[in-house]
Amino acid sequence: MQTPKKYLYDIPDGPNHSASKVFAWINSGQDVLEVGCASGVQTRYLKEHLNCRVTGIELDPHAAEDARPYCENLIIGSIEELDLSTALRKQHYDAITFADVLEHLHDPADTLRKIRPFLKENGYLIASIPNIAHAAICWELAHGRFDYQKFGLLDNTHIRFFTKKNVARLFEETGYQIVSWDRVTQTPQETEFNVHCNSVQDQAFLDWICEQNSEAHTYQFIVKARPIDNDAAELSYDQLEALDTRQQLQAEIGELTRKNMGLKSQINWLEKNRFGPFSGFINRLCNKNTH
Repeated sequence: MQTPKKYLYDIPDGPNHSASKVFAWINSGQDVLEVGCASGVQTRYLKEHLNCRVTGIELDPHAAEDARPYCENLIIGSIEELDLSTALRKQHYDAITFADVLEHLHDPADTLRKIRPFLKENGYLIASIPNIAHAAICWELAHGRFDYQKFGLLDNTHIRFFTKKNVARLFEETGYQIVSWDRVTQTPQETEFNVHCNSVQDQAFLDWICEQNSEAHTYQFIVKARPIDNDAAELSYDQLEALDTRQQLQAEIGELTRKNMGLKSQINWLEKNRFGPFSGFINRLCNKNTH
């Protein structure tokens, strides 16, 4: 059996990180079940910054001890093997998180089904999931490589691999509806594969990969899903795609609007402080020449 490893990292201030995106969907003071709490990096943030009451589930007992001070309740064991009715008793949660966990499970669908009854009526499940269709992986496959790594997209403890469509299907088939998508993005050069093109042909091929795949720079998908009744109307994959595309466009429009406001501010400053008198001189000269 492979020895479990501790996942230790600093949570950055920037928004392009899975933990930051997960936290954005959790409200202060909520009851949170963190599946795969590891050494408690995210657990500590949930407790100290969001004032949440966290129940942690962790397979590795050594890593779990580091998380214990930040947990209201700590359960050591495999989420796939635990009797949750005994372990969690009658506790229900506002949010259940699977931060880079589902890809490590033999049967993630079964786990999503068994955890579903422990969500509160308006509760959500939040998951971050690596994207196997990232351009760096496509690049590696095209060069005959599928080399596992210590961490990242091809973490050597990954059992399952997901594309966006696989993620949507997984949640649909287990009684959830995805209500929000988000992404952590990295270019192929920024990933652990450190992709670099050594020729014009290489660059053309990498550009083609990115043109064909709208998720080529998606390193991780972040999804927020709610449980739905069997007879509830479910969105089709095409409808989910349309909703996600709209959300992406709204985000892009917002970013362009912010940039536009910044440019207008710079132009106004230049007109007042650098080109104002000169512009006035040009205007007077032009008016004189027209008479």
